[in-house]
Amino acid sequence: MAGRPFVTYGIIIANVAVWLGVNTFLNTTRELNLFLLTYGVVPLLIVNNVNLISLVTHMFVHVNFFHILLNMYALFLFGRELEEAINSLRFAVLYFVSGVVASLFHVLYFVLFLSVDCSLAVRPLPAVCTIPAIGASGAIFGVMAGYAVFFPRRRLFALLYFIPLAAPAYLIILGYAVLQTLFMLAMPFSSVAYTAHVGGFLAGLIISAVFRLTMVRYLEFR
Repeated sequence: MAGRPFVTYGIIIANVAVWLGVNTFLNTTRELNLFLLTYGVVPLLIVNNVNLISLVTHMFVHVNFFHILLNMYALFLFGRELEEAINSLRFAVLYFVSGVVASLFHVLYFVLFLSVDCSLAVRPLPAVCTIPAIGASGAIFGVMAGYAVFFPRRRLFALLYFIPLAAPAYLIILGYAVLQTLFMLAMPFSSVAYTAHVGGFLAGLIISAVFRLTMVRYLEFR
């Protein structure tokens, strides 16, 4: 093991702190909407190279209790063991790069694949261009991909339409990623950012594969 999962715990604490702050101090719909537009990923702004820092800040923004509960539970479940295995620096790179790529994939899917024009010259703007994407889901899907790469045979338990299943980690996680891809294709304008889930998973898969390859080479030649 490479060390304690301080990054995982730190991310969870930061997310919970932001969630508590939002629900404590933002008392009006106007304040909440302004906060989400500032710190969430808004396709209109990203396409026009404005507020690019939101590619990072959106990962710390949750409003719904069950949204943050599920995300932080998944991060706690998969993040601790993965961070201990690959070390905190690699884990931080995996998490944040997956989150950034997830949000970019979300924007580019609409702009390139669905041909949605989010340029400032368009009037009226398509609604999807101004809806902020928030949450750590994309980054966490990257972590899940990493878990599948480093612990493919670890037995996991999951529910499929309330039917309990037990299978190797790579099967459950890959199956979940396939479902997210199908949802993305079938419901591209859903309020759930399936696009970000898919983008984060793909980024995490590539990054983790590179990490595993380089770590194996290090162990072989040290």
